[in-house]
Amino acid sequence: MKRFLLHSLLLFIIPLTANAQEVWTLQQCLETGLKNNLDFQIKQLDVLSAKTTHRNAALEYLPLVNVTGSHSYSIGSTIDPATNSRVSSNIQSDNFALNASMNIVDFNIFTTARRNKIAVLKANADKEATVAEYSLTILENYYTILYTQELLKIQQSQFENAVFNLKRIEKEVEIGSRPKSDLYDMQVIYAQEENGITTTAQLLYNQKLTLIQLMNRPDVLPNSVLVENSALPENVIRPEAEVFENALKNYPKILSAQLNQDIAKKNIKIQKNYYLPVIQAYYNYSSFYYLPLKQMGGQQVNPFWTQITDNKNHYIGLQLNVPVFNGLRTHRDVQLAKIEYQKTTVLAEQEKIKLRQTIEQETAKQEQNTILATKLEDTRNYAQKSFETTQAKFSSGLIEAIVFTGSKNQLLTAEYNLLKAKVTLAYLALELNYLQYNKFF
Repeated sequence: MKRFLLHSLLLFIIPLTANAQEVWTLQQCLETGLKNNLDFQIKQLDVLSAKTTHRNAALEYLPLVNVTGSHSYSIGSTIDPATNSRVSSNIQSDNFALNASMNIVDFNIFTTARRNKIAVLKANADKEATVAEYSLTILENYYTILYTQELLKIQQSQFENAVFNLKRIEKEVEIGSRPKSDLYDMQVIYAQEENGITTTAQLLYNQKLTLIQLMNRPDVLPNSVLVENSALPENVIRPEAEVFENALKNYPKILSAQLNQDIAKKNIKIQKNYYLPVIQAYYNYSSFYYLPLKQMGGQQVNPFWTQITDNKNHYIGLQLNVPVFNGLRTHRDVQLAKIEYQKTTVLAEQEKIKLRQTIEQETAKQEQNTILATKLEDTRNYAQKSFETTQAKFSSGLIEAIVFTGSKNQLLTAEYNLLKAKVTLAYLALELNYLQYNKFF
């Protein structure tokens, strides 16, 4: 009796709890997760870093200018030519210089600028690839929860039937119209279904916890949320070739791999440019001031600014740097750049193969589950009619509990399989759409 009272209380509380739960849609999960996901924030910083690195090639031709100055003392002695004797020679000196240089011909400036521009595009593609991978992970977890959530509803619905039959059998055993063995059988059915509900509820809790962790929402409790069971997307089966062609145009990982190839190709050119000459212009302005310290005879020197003006010197010129031999280092670096380009080519092809294989597998599953769902729908209808007939016979005492249990299990299995097929079809439709167009809807 206590068990029935507890069950009645649970049936009353469950609807209230469900109403109190916060309903999450797939779109809300994606938006919240992308806002809180640290991997995505790192990729955004990578984009900012790439943009900061890239700048107009014309800026690289601006001159480099620096000013230098020194203040020094020379303390010692020297030979006076007039007297051929050693005299004290203590001098304070100040030197000033302004240096400027700029590249006039440097083939690497424009090549590097073009490579850095591609690097910005690749950083954006990497960010989108991270978003895509994360979104597909969210999708998988979301629909896993949705399946378990609907499965729990089916189990709870069937459990009500077990409660009803157990009450009825207990009364019939009391009045002697049923053998006690039927009561034992119904108690086993009741306990098994109760355990099944407990197992599914625990599984649902863990799945929700995984989704919450993916979204980085430690403030949310798993039992406080419910994923939305919205209308399932239209199940449109497209040819593999069409899906793959669309995916090659839009899937971020493919674009990232192709841009990586372009960067590697520019790196080959950069290394080859070290075979080419570089022409540089330079300019130097310098002057100095000197002051003898404690010299015999009190030698007079011109004032500071007079010396700075009189001692000024301008130096301007062009410098041509022609590579001749550097121990074959440039040749080595060119070969390494070519190998790196070959690696990026293989990696790009590898990404295409992975994408094609994924599309082949998911399209095959979509076709198979479409056929299976139709057959399972019929099976569920047959199982439902069979169970209704068996229930009537069991209520009339025409069959034993073990036969009734078999019919009920058939119905449950049919409902589970149909639910799985439908949820799988919804998941595959959204996944294939995302692979093609980089979006779910």
